[in-house]
Amino acid sequence: MHKSLNKFGLASAAIALVMTSAMAGAQGQTASEPMPDTTASPMPEAAPPSATQAPAPIPAPEPTAEQVAQMESWPADKQTAYKAWSPAAQNYFWSLTEERQEMFWRLTDGDKETLAKLTDSQRETAWAQIKTKLDALSS
Repeated sequence: MHKSLNKFGLASAAIALVMTSAMAGAQGQTASEPMPDTTASPMPEAAPPSATQAPAPIPAPEPTAEQVAQMESWPADKQTAYKAWSPAAQNYFWSLTEERQEMFWRLTDGDKETLAKLTDSQRETAWAQIKTKLDALSS
């Protein structure tokens, strides 16, 4: 049990490292944006309606026959866990190699969601860190 708790912690640590660098880059981008001109008009302008509405979530595509067969072979708790993931996490799961799918199951749901939202280069960095940590725990 102790080893499995370490696995969850290592995934969180790896993703936190990747997210820290991503947030630092984002801060650099927002700092260079010009300040709005507050002297132009005493009345605030209304934001366009599309700016205040969140985009509609993208539904997960229907799984292939092969994916359905694989899901049906999973224990009930795994099937339930998979169904609780966001469409982004479900899509990302199927894009992974078999080895990474096994590691993906070891992550917390929050880490799965975070990993699914990263850019490709951030994901590769996170996966390298996750694999290193898992290898160290196994030895």
